[in-house]
Amino acid sequence: MVLILFVLLRAIIGPTVIDRLLSINAISSKVSMIILLMAFMRGDYGFIDVAFVFVLCGFVGGLWILRVLTPGDWQLRLPGLGGFEGEGEEAVSHD
Repeated sequence: MVLILFVLLRAIIGPTVIDRLLSINAISSKVSMIILLMAFMRGDYGFIDVAFVFVLCGFVGGLWILRVLTPGDWQLRLPGLGGFEGEGEEAVSHD
């Protein structure tokens, strides 16, 4: 819990958006570990699903924050793999 407070302080003070995003991800992973430890101590393993959903929501939220705050497009560009861009001529079959 003390580490969560330190990371929360870093989220408040952090000068950049990336610092805040990393601290939010760290808080969500620490909370999920607390949930998993509670499940282990109680012997009630139904909390594992809750921790898993919490981690997935944190991951999707982090991706959304990056999508909103980073400029530019998110197109797939791999050098040497032509034809995967979806633009240009359609493939023609010569049967």
